[in-house]
Amino acid sequence: MTIAFTGQVAIVTGAGGGMGRAYALELTRRGACIVVNDYGGGVLGERDGSGGPAAKVVAEIATIGGKAVGNSLAVGSAANARAIVQAALDAFGRVDILVNNAGTGIAGPFTAHEDEAVERHYATNLIGGHHLMRAAWPHMAAQHYGRVLNVSSNGAIGVGGNAPYGAAKAGILGLTLDAAIEGRPLGILVNAVMPTAYSRLIEQIPDPATVAWFRDNLKPQQVAAAMAWFLSRDCTESGRILLTGGGRLSSLVLAETGEIFEPAIDAEMVAARVAEALDETILTPVHTQAEAGARYFRHLPWVAADRPDFGPDVARG
Repeated sequence: MTIAFTGQVAIVTGAGGGMGRAYALELTRRGACIVVNDYGGGVLGERDGSGGPAAKVVAEIATIGGKAVGNSLAVGSAANARAIVQAALDAFGRVDILVNNAGTGIAGPFTAHEDEAVERHYATNLIGGHHLMRAAWPHMAAQHYGRVLNVSSNGAIGVGGNAPYGAAKAGILGLTLDAAIEGRPLGILVNAVMPTAYSRLIEQIPDPATVAWFRDNLKPQQVAAAMAWFLSRDCTESGRILLTGGGRLSSLVLAETGEIFEPAIDAEMVAARVAEALDETILTPVHTQAEAGARYFRHLPWVAADRPDFGPDVARG
């Protein structure tokens, strides 16, 4: 099987270097036209940027016979999201792929940062990607085809001293899993990736040995190469949380442990039987809210209808 993107258009954010550049080049080599978005500032969320990094990657794409346009708008606002998507439409007439790769780092103790810095971090790492999906979504739905890859991080499951980063990257997972349910009937598949690779953020780690290990063993090209299939027309997977780096690929799932059930539950009962509820030798994968709810229905059967009605704002698949 040869995976190709001939005739397709991809928006890659944060594509002026690191993993974003790797995504842009991988998709170019396989035939896609690219909107190279990068605001050109620092990875710690500095305000000042330039169009230089995006322009450099556009020129690099041209040297290998690809087609690309640069865009230096900062990810984080609804207006910029609409303008980035419009740049794809103006240049190439469509948008098929969105790689929400742009991100910044903000490590430090829980109360270390100024309010504005924390809010700017969430805007770049979570809100901006959400707005970009909203801007691209109607165009993908109209053509009944779209592929979205949201870049999360294993920081979402906790690292210490990275609360804003971990929270934003965890938010990406909720965004991905919900959009995947809504998107599938529209032909839009949405997945998330927790990459482990050398990047501009890794360069900020103060330990040179750690940086060297990432640089020598975990090339960003390996992440892009693995993710290309999930961005392709051949892929039918959606709502996956993928882990990749250095040539390995797996997926992360949410799972429930053992349980206790007693309508007269109280604090004393929990104290006596908490080990049963937290028993990790019994794991049940949970992919959607419906699957989580099914465990309640085993004990508390739903008799009013075939399934609960959560109201008019919740799609019934």
